[in-house]
Amino acid sequence: MPNGVGLGLGSAVIGGTRRMATSIIDGTVEEAVLKRSRGGIAVFESIRFQLDDGSHRTVKKAVVKQEVADEIRAGAKGRFYLYNAFDLRGVHGVRTPDGRAVYGFPTNNQKIFLILGIVSFAWIALKLFTEGGIPLLGAGLLILAIVGWTLMGKGQRESKQQFEDDAGYGASAAATGK
Repeated sequence: MPNGVGLGLGSAVIGGTRRMATSIIDGTVEEAVLKRSRGGIAVFESIRFQLDDGSHRTVKKAVVKQEVADEIRAGAKGRFYLYNAFDLRGVHGVRTPDGRAVYGFPTNNQKIFLILGIVSFAWIALKLFTEGGIPLLGAGLLILAIVGWTLMGKGQRESKQQFEDDAGYGASAAATGK
């Protein structure tokens, strides 16, 4: 929810669980410096916003799904949904004043954690059956994979929930012309 200055921060304890850090920016993209784009993911060196209250905010090293990245260009106005999940930060959604809504959460790291978990489990099983022991590195990597996969999945669910809970923005902005 906006706090009156065009920026809503959300990292709260709800029902005893800590929620992912998310925020909402109401404003205009002043500059978007694309570092690279491939595999449906765009990485921005920086995205500079001018908030509706006249202040500025810059997001550095933003990881964005391509369909959302296509909406992030100089002059783009609307509501921008930001996330910070585990080791990633970026923009996961955009709602424009004309009513368009685009959502996309980058899941590449979650897939990497899943692959790491499968490989670590296979390595542990192989070592256990051939040498009778569990490699500490394998166990550590398996724990990292489980934690990373879980946190990225949680981040994805929470960002989707944030975007869906704010569905009224596009319709109200289109009706008022803001």
